[in-house]
Amino acid sequence: MATKRSYYDVLGVKRDASDDEIKRAFRKLAAKYHPDAGGDEQKFKEVSEAYTTLSDPQKRREYDQLLMFGGIPGADFGGSGGRGRYAYTTNVGGDWSDIFNNMRSGDGAFGGFDFSSIFGGAAGARGAGNRPTKGGDLTMSVDVSAEEAFRGATRKATYRVPSTGEEQTLTIKIPAGAVNGGKLRYRGRGEYGTNGGDRGDLVITTNVAEHPLFKRDGADVRMELPLSIFEATLGATVDVPTPDGTEVRLKVPAGTQDGKTFRFRDLGAPNVKRKGTRGALYVTVRVKVPTMLTKKERDALTALRDADTRDYREEVNRYGTGR
Repeated sequence: MATKRSYYDVLGVKRDASDDEIKRAFRKLAAKYHPDAGGDEQKFKEVSEAYTTLSDPQKRREYDQLLMFGGIPGADFGGSGGRGRYAYTTNVGGDWSDIFNNMRSGDGAFGGFDFSSIFGGAAGARGAGNRPTKGGDLTMSVDVSAEEAFRGATRKATYRVPSTGEEQTLTIKIPAGAVNGGKLRYRGRGEYGTNGGDRGDLVITTNVAEHPLFKRDGADVRMELPLSIFEATLGATVDVPTPDGTEVRLKVPAGTQDGKTFRFRDLGAPNVKRKGTRGALYVTVRVKVPTMLTKKERDALTALRDADTRDYREEVNRYGTGR
């Protein structure tokens, strides 16, 4: 007559095993014996029953107390009742069929253990009458330079399907106007479905690098244009670069103030949400004050200052002590 095994024997761990060791042992055995993975359903039930008790602190304490008195509740694998018998005591648990049905339907029979992390939801499919179940989505990210995001690019990518371990390769088409955090979905390139279900999708996130000059705001592009105090005062014509590599001529009116923004329609980035359209290019003037002057420049500016009779702080002086 075969000797009864304890739950610890079933999982192949010591009686002082930590919670992590018990969880790792269960994951390994469950992946090996799960019926949807071609394993032994009877052995799968055995390791599942053992994990149900040992993963619960209260049930494990009660179980250990019973072991101290020489009894092995449950785990009657090979005894007089045969391998099909599951004899739970009142202290340890309940009817195995209830627990296994809960596990199949995803109701948390394993104390919060996410069974789908191993089988991608396959256990739920069996409990659903072997209905076809679509595979889960897979995710990955791709780094894109600012220039590639403006004009579009292609990239070869290789990824691994978790359920089979196979590597698959595809060509990623990065659209012109791609934004940081944008999503590219490739249908039917994700995890395999079960019972003839469709494959999931592959979802790729684009990580777009910052451009040293152009700042993205969706399809709109913003930049700052430095001007000298002379250009801002007298006016100027400046050639401004655009995201597509061309230039646009900006006529700066005389007396332009720092912070003035000019808008160029349809000269921003391509709009990925509205094909065939582009955002705007916004150019903000930043007046630069020289920090080093020659004696001639200083004398000229001093003469201009002394001859200037405008009151630039009229609004401020209205609240001063002289009001």
